[in-house]
Amino acid sequence: MNISRILTTTLAAAFALPALADIPASSVPAPVKEQVQKQYPNAGAIEWDFDNDEDIYEAEFRLNGLEYEVKLYPDGTVCLVKADMRLQDLPAPVTAAIARDFPGYAPRRAKQITARGAMKYRVDCRSESAAVRKLELYYAPDGKLLSRKADD
Repeated sequence: MNISRILTTTLAAAFALPALADIPASSVPAPVKEQVQKQYPNAGAIEWDFDNDEDIYEAEFRLNGLEYEVKLYPDGTVCLVKADMRLQDLPAPVTAAIARDFPGYAPRRAKQITARGAMKYRVDCRSESAAVRKLELYYAPDGKLLSRKADD
């Protein structure tokens, strides 16, 4: 194998790697770590990532048996929170809207997503029918459908 082929393969692999990379806690700025500790003092072990493309730190951890993903700017400002939630904790308007708008579909998983101060819920639903079997639904807290994605 010649040197140009090795170099080409190495560069192709480098560009194919995701922008998000695991980093040690010692590489995370103090304001970022302090904000996560302040908001989630009982968080389990935190896995840290850094997104080079967006200059954003990501903390992933478990709290009360649920998974959390918190994205923060280097100054500690939170820009996104995704938190798993129990289906029974979905707001009643969201649960009612799913039952009304998607009969035959049963919620399987839910997440609460907060971005720029706005909250929404992602609900993954499944149907046993032969048509569209999976739906990814996004709702406002008042039960308004924001978007949906069908997956066969």
